[in-house]
This record gives sequence, C-alpha cells and structure tokens, in this order.
Amino acid sequence: MGDALFSSEFEPADTRHFWRLWFADLLDLATSALLGWAALRALDVERTPRALVVATGVVWLLMSLAGGLSGWTLWRGVLGVRLETDGGVPGPARALGRALLVPVELVVSPFLQRRYADRFLKVLPESVPFLTKKWQRGLPWQGFWLLMVFASAWFLVMPTKTEALTYLKKLDGWRCCHRDTPPSPFQCSSSVSRAVSAARSGDEKALAVVADCPRASAQMGR
Repeated sequence: MGDALFSSEFEPADTRHFWRLWFADLLDLATSALLGWAALRALDVERTPRALVVATGVVWLLMSLAGGLSGWTLWRGVLGVRLETDGGVPGPARALGRALLVPVELVVSPFLQRRYADRFLKVLPESVPFLTKKWQRGLPWQGFWLLMVFASAWFLVMPTKTEALTYLKKLDGWRCCHRDTPPSPFQCSSSVSRAVSAARSGDEKALAVVADCPRASAQMGR
C-alpha cells in the first residue's frame, strides 16, 4: 500500500518498492542464518559464532546466486517483488556484488531512504502481482528454498549425534534405555534412533553407547 501511495512516475528507480525489497532482503538474510545453523547441526559441527557466520555467509551467497539467475528468492516471492536489470535477470556477477553490499545497505538505507548499492549495480525492483504468470514462473525457485526451510526445521528439532550420545549417557538416558516408559518419549526415541544410525555407520562411540542401551540394541537388531 505504501508503495502505491508514495510512488510516481518521477520517483527514482532505487526508491521504488523500497520497504518491500528491504523486508525481503532482511528475511532472506535471516533465512540464511536459519539454514546455516541447521547445516551445522546436520554435519554435527561445533556451533561457534564464527562457524555460524561462515555457514550463514555460504548459504547467503548461494541464495543470492540463485536470486541472480532468476530474480527471485523465497521472500521476494512472498512480498511480490522481483529484481531485474534492463528487463532481464541480474546475473551471477551482480548477484555476488549485491550479496556483499546488502548487509551494509540494510543498516543504512532506512535512514537514507535510497538503495545506492542497487543503483550502482543497476539492479531494480519490479512489482509482480500474485498469481500472475510471471509470479508463477518464480514458484520453482521459491519452492526450493521453502523445502530447505522445512528441512532445516527437521535438523533443528532432531538431536545431533553428539547430543544423542551425551543424552544416553546421562541419568535420563539410562531411564530411556532401561525403562518401558521413558521420562521424555520424543527425546528418548529420537536420541536412540540417532545413536543407532551412527552405530550402523561404524562409529565406535555410538557402538559403545548402543551396547549399553537395551532399547537401542533391540532397535539395532531389527
């Protein structure tokens, strides 16, 4: 609504659909952090601040590259705005340049009310109404990142191998292994499943934990 209210044919190109693009960039960056965190959990890597920054940066670059090839990201699609250059997609070079500049521009552009980096890169936002053919053509790109978000939710909920083995060594883990009714059924079942999966791949620590856990040994033998 704000875009339609304040826009005009004389409006500078780097201020059109300003807030829609700003929120899309912010949410895409937050989504990159979520996916990066989930990737560290999936790889069972120690989740230090430095590792999270690196993982977020890698996902952000990949998301930006995909956005450069199509003009779309998940949140641009949700907010109905697409990036273009001279009527075409920005391309990988501009996408990488924008990926480096967006974090800074997210901070300064609300005060300046301009997108100087986008103007420098000659990347402009285009408003695309929902359910139009152009918007629908972007659905595969948006759907891919939506699937990644769902996958990240799985890795955030399920325990890592280290978390599972640590839990099964504690008192609650002993109750999980030896009692018919564990104190936390979901944590118990998910930790046992993760430990068994690691044991089947030949992990020595997991094999030792499974051997001491009747519930896990029974699942291992199935």
